[in-house]
Amino acid sequence: MIMIRTSFLLRVAAVSAACTALLAQETVEQRLDRLERENRELRSRVDAIAPSAGAGAGASAGAGGAVGFDKVYATDHGVSLAGYGEVLFTQNSGRTDVADALRTVLYVGYRFDAQWLFHSEIELEHGTTADASGTTSSTGEVSLEFGYLEYEACPCLSLRAGMVLMPVGLVNEQHEPTMFLPAQRAQTENRILPTTWRELGFEAVATFGDCEAKWFVGTGLDGEDFAASGYRAGRQKGNREAADDIATALRFDVRPCDTITLGASGFYQKAGQDGLRGTTPIPELDTVIAEGHVDWRPGSWVVRGLVATAWNDDAAQFGAATGRNLAERMFGAYAEVGYDIAPWLLRESQAAVLPFVRYERIDTQREMPTGVAANEANDSGILTVGVHVRPIEQIVFKVDFEAWDDSFDRLNLSMGYVF
Repeated sequence: MIMIRTSFLLRVAAVSAACTALLAQETVEQRLDRLERENRELRSRVDAIAPSAGAGAGASAGAGGAVGFDKVYATDHGVSLAGYGEVLFTQNSGRTDVADALRTVLYVGYRFDAQWLFHSEIELEHGTTADASGTTSSTGEVSLEFGYLEYEACPCLSLRAGMVLMPVGLVNEQHEPTMFLPAQRAQTENRILPTTWRELGFEAVATFGDCEAKWFVGTGLDGEDFAASGYRAGRQKGNREAADDIATALRFDVRPCDTITLGASGFYQKAGQDGLRGTTPIPELDTVIAEGHVDWRPGSWVVRGLVATAWNDDAAQFGAATGRNLAERMFGAYAEVGYDIAPWLLRESQAAVLPFVRYERIDTQREMPTGVAANEANDSGILTVGVHVRPIEQIVFKVDFEAWDDSFDRLNLSMGYVF
């Protein structure tokens, strides 16, 4: 009888132990599932706050998540392909409306090894290189926006040689359409910082802690083509550039936390390029451009702003040589604010819906040479209101209205993408 009870108790104990082991096993599996979920959530948060474009020394991103400019930096070896594009329709008040295949861009990169890479941007503007359309006789163009070799000397220092984007402003280096709120780039970053502005030369990119510095030396603008409206026509785009006068630029950014970038840059050049207008020499034309900028993204907010000013020495002599009234000083500034309301409207969606407003003041004839009157058409205040919608992070649709205080108003519709 005792033996039967003992046998029965041993069987019960064995079953109990098996059940306990099974329960423990189930608990471990559940725990692994929970850890995997938490890991996915953490990874998505890191991707959301990681810096996106303009990566320099120490640039890194998960190879599966990197798009656009960053793609080559996330490639271990061989070819990388990425790109972006924009299509724009503008309804001009009282003028002919314009629809434009604004730009289609391919980033082509090649990673040679852990330290050497090649990076480039090839752009087709306005859909064709034909010489006419319903609204303009100007041609479209295919351009090399940048193309450089980069040596990553260490995680905190990179050296570039070739055609590089000038390290100025908010948009010149980070101009993918998902990066800025309105359909159109600000006039200040078109006419004073002539985006997209690229030059041939050398650039050093250094990071230290939360700070990044960039130093460029190489070719610059051709002052012979400066105008009352700004510097845009002075870009040489790498096409057999006048290189008598070397330019230099310096940029410094600090990121005290994940949500804000504060920075400034400066540019200097003798822009005369020893040029002639007919038989009249162009003066040396000392040119200085300085700007300060902020990009702040706390929570659902996007706040961006920039102030730029430029000085031209010899502006009076330049006017006498060319007949164009170049300013001694130019000025431009803008601020844009947007707020993502998608969490209220689409609780389970990853979309972003940002109503925004931007105000800009630009005056490319802020201070004129003695005896030369400024043209009021170069002093503009522009209020832009609209909505910026990203159904997914890499696709954007925009609609906005620009109210100009000295010119016709414009309604813009655009779509863009980056991959």
